[in-house]
Amino acid sequence: MSMVGKRKVLHLVEWFDISGGLERVALEIACGLDREKYDVEIWCVNQGGGLVELARQKKIPVRIFNIATYHNPLNILRLARAFRQARPDIVHTHVYFASTIGRIAAKIAGVPVCINHVHSTYWHYTPQNLFIERVLGLMTHKIICVSNNVKDFVVNHEKIAASRVEVIYNGITSVNHPSRQEARQEFHVPEDEIIIITVASLFENKGHKVLLKALSLMGEAGRHCKCWIVGEGPMDNELKQLARQLNLDPRVVFWGASTDVPRLLAASDIFVLASIRREGLPISVLEAMSVQLPVIASRIGGVPELIDDHKNGRLVNPNDPGLLAQAIEELMINTDKRREYAREGTRKFKEQFEAPLMVMRIDNLYQECLKKNA
Repeated sequence: MSMVGKRKVLHLVEWFDISGGLERVALEIACGLDREKYDVEIWCVNQGGGLVELARQKKIPVRIFNIATYHNPLNILRLARAFRQARPDIVHTHVYFASTIGRIAAKIAGVPVCINHVHSTYWHYTPQNLFIERVLGLMTHKIICVSNNVKDFVVNHEKIAASRVEVIYNGITSVNHPSRQEARQEFHVPEDEIIIITVASLFENKGHKVLLKALSLMGEAGRHCKCWIVGEGPMDNELKQLARQLNLDPRVVFWGASTDVPRLLAASDIFVLASIRREGLPISVLEAMSVQLPVIASRIGGVPELIDDHKNGRLVNPNDPGLLAQAIEELMINTDKRREYAREGTRKFKEQFEAPLMVMRIDNLYQECLKKNA
C-alpha cells in the first residue's frame, strides 16, 4: 500500500452511465478530492458508459472489468488480484453488485480501508441480500448514507450497527447556465408557455406514468403547458404510447438522455419528480434547486430532507395523479410562489448541497479511517 504521502483510492461502480445519479456522485468525489493527497481511479466492475470519457478528460483513470456476476469465485479472485497489483489504501464501493464483489475481493486482497456508499433504500432486497449486507457490513470500516432516510433503512432494516454508518449528503457542482430568457429563445419556447420538466431514468419507480396521468387531469390549465421528459430507459415506448392514449401527444416532449440538462432546466418553469418508490437523495432535484427552479416532488425517501413543503417547493403523496395535478396547477397560476420556492431552494442548495461540502466530509472520513487502520 502507499507509503506516507499520496493515498490511492479506488471507486468501484457497476457501470458508469451519464443518466445515473450515483455514478455522477462518484465522479464528483473523484474530481473533487485533492490531487496532492490522493491518487483516485474509477473501476467499473461490469461495463463502462457515457461518463467514462468525461472522467478521463478530467484525468481520472477508468478501468472496465466486464464482470457480470459474483457467483463465480474466479471473478472475485480476478478482482482481488487486481487490487493486490494496484495496492489501494481505500476501496470505496457504490451499490449492491459492485459493493458485494468489491468488499469480498478487498478483504481477500488485504486492502486497509473499505468504505461502502449506500445511495437509496433498497426495499426489494431478499432475505439473502440482507444477510449478505449484514455480513459484509462487519468487514466495512464505514458505510456512507446519502440521507437520514437511507441511514434509517441501513440501521433498522439491514441491521448494520449505527456506529459504522455516517450520513453525507450528495453534493453537485453548480454549472453555468443561461438566463431563462436566453434558454427559452434557444429552445424556441413562447413567453407565455409554462414548461414542466422531469429528469429521471425511464424506470417504473420514477413515476412518469403518474406525471402523465396528472397532466391529463389538468383540463384547461394543462393546455397552457408543455412537459419535457428528460432521460432514457426501458419504459421509453410504453410512456410514449401512454402519452398518445391520454391525448397528450403535442404537449409532451421526450428528450431522451441529454447532456444539456442545465440549459433545459434553465428554460423551464416547474420541476417535477413523481417517484413512487425509493429515493435516496435525488441528484435531479439538487440540479433543479441549483438553477433556481421550483420543485414538486413525492414525499418519499430522502426527498423531504431537500424540500420543505410550502417553503422551497411542494411535497405530494406518491402515486396520486390528482394531488400532483393540483400542485402543478397551483404553481402554474402563482408566479410569486414559483419565484419564492426557487429562491429558497437555491439558498438551501448553496448551504448544504454543493459538491465541495460533500468532498470535504468524505476527505475527513478517509483520514479518520486511515488513522484508525494505520
